Amino acid sequence: MIFDGKQLANKILDSIKKETNSWPQKPNLAVISFGDEKNNSSYIVQKRKTAESLGFGFNDYNYSKDDFSKAREYLNKIVKMESVSAVVVQMPLPAEINNSILNVILPEKDPDLLCDRSVGAFFNGHSLINPPTAEAILDVFKEENISLLGKKVALFGYGRLVGRFLVPMLIKEGATVAVIDKDTPKEDAKHISLCSDIIISAVGEANLIKSDMVKDGSVVIDAGFSILDGNIVGDVDLESVKDKISLITPVPGGVGPITVARLFSNVAKLFKYSTKFKN
Repeated sequence: MIFDGKQLANKILDSIKKETNSWPQKPNLAVISFGDEKNNSSYIVQKRKTAESLGFGFNDYNYSKDDFSKAREYLNKIVKMESVSAVVVQMPLPAEINNSILNVILPEKDPDLLCDRSVGAFFNGHSLINPPTAEAILDVFKEENISLLGKKVALFGYGRLVGRFLVPMLIKEGATVAVIDKDTPKEDAKHISLCSDIIISAVGEANLIKSDMVKDGSVVIDAGFSILDGNIVGDVDLESVKDKISLITPVPGGVGPITVARLFSNVAKLFKYSTKFKN
């Protein structure tokens, strides 16, 4: 079965609309990108369209290589704007910009959980929100009534946006999780994957996971993203695995739309509980 992420995303967005339609004020999201805007254009367009459909404000800011020396200054200025209720920085950042600038983002304006204070709140159990992509992956299991209790999960990738957040969330649901990263020997990765009930990949390497790494009847969640021959593809070779597995999320159209919906759910939650909204 190929999972329809757009359908689930629309359900989440409809729920957000129902809650926010009566609000006297609406959130305003600022999206900041550094470097070649073409690399992030599809992400930004999708966020803009979603914001408009919800009646939320939206502004995007792009800074070229000539501006990298002032990246922290620009980000700090946007974060402190009273009109801006949430800030998203398109990741990954160019090599010339240190990830430490993300700590300029205020936790109350951080729907992606990018700054260290937001991350700390999450791991301490004090966060109001969950990371969008990790939450989107769990949404797929819930939508299909797939229990994680006692399941063996192979998680490819331990990145700052997905993997590191997903591990404790999966364990909380009763799963046994094995993390496979760039230092895991290929034969070990293949063995772990073949023994797993569920495979989740968020690496960004086209066709990383093929048929010989997937056992019959397993569930495959592809949260990867890369460009191959001009096309958007995930980490999983869909054509080679689709006849072996019970469910797979495609790329595009799988985890991506749900992630965007969850991002806006977080934007709404942060705005709802902000001092400005309460007043």
